[in-house]
Amino acid sequence: MVAIPSFWDERKLLVFLALIIVASVVMLIEIDAARRGRQSFADQVAGTVVAPIQSALMMTGRVIATEAYVATHARVIGEQDAALAAKARALAAADERLKEHAVENRELLRMLAVRAAVPGRTIEADVVGYAPEAARRELTIDRGSSEGIALNDVVLNGDGLIGHVVDVGRSSAHVLLIVDPTSAVPAYLQRSHAWGIVTGTWLHARMKYIGQDVRMAAGDVVVTGLGEIYPAGIPIGTVSEIDRKDNALYQVAVLDPAVKFESLDRVLVLVAR
Repeated sequence: MVAIPSFWDERKLLVFLALIIVASVVMLIEIDAARRGRQSFADQVAGTVVAPIQSALMMTGRVIATEAYVATHARVIGEQDAALAAKARALAAADERLKEHAVENRELLRMLAVRAAVPGRTIEADVVGYAPEAARRELTIDRGSSEGIALNDVVLNGDGLIGHVVDVGRSSAHVLLIVDPTSAVPAYLQRSHAWGIVTGTWLHARMKYIGQDVRMAAGDVVVTGLGEIYPAGIPIGTVSEIDRKDNALYQVAVLDPAVKFESLDRVLVLVAR
């Protein structure tokens, strides 16, 4: 007895044949694209649909891996951050110390130059007291009679003249600053060699008794003249203003002192002249 194919068997056969045809067409397209050096339709579909999905999956995997690493190594990372922060602070502190040493070295070099330029023996002293609001503009140094400091000893630093000793104890002394109104220093203009007297005005200094025929200009340097207390040639300051009245006998020059009195920490005392 011969079996008669059913409707469903014929349908399966048609589907099978259709799949074979589609596969053959796709294969022919792939071969043709390869011969022409182009992407096949399947490759284009994969690039358009599959590649973005694959990229997103890879990025998600990286994020998950990073988060997992941070979670499992949080303590180690925290310790590393703390160590780096401590190292940065140490480097900043070392940099500040180097800057301070550089300033100190420059000041020491100026001090050495002053020692070589002025006559007599010098004693180095530290400033231990300065009260700008006091009745007199003076400072206290940590050297006294036991080290050889005496009344009227001249005090200076690497920038110029500070003043002179007005009273002495065994281990300390007071120095009257040139900006005190009671101070009087014989001085002359370095450029013209015109003489005058420098007195204080609390904040600045003035050079008085300069002849009307003397030509001055802002920036002119004023130095000490040889007198009973002061040796010659120590910088006092520079001319900042000139007060010249036609009916006056003398001119007056306002000076910017060479020394910054508010930041003094070390001085030289000229002794045994």
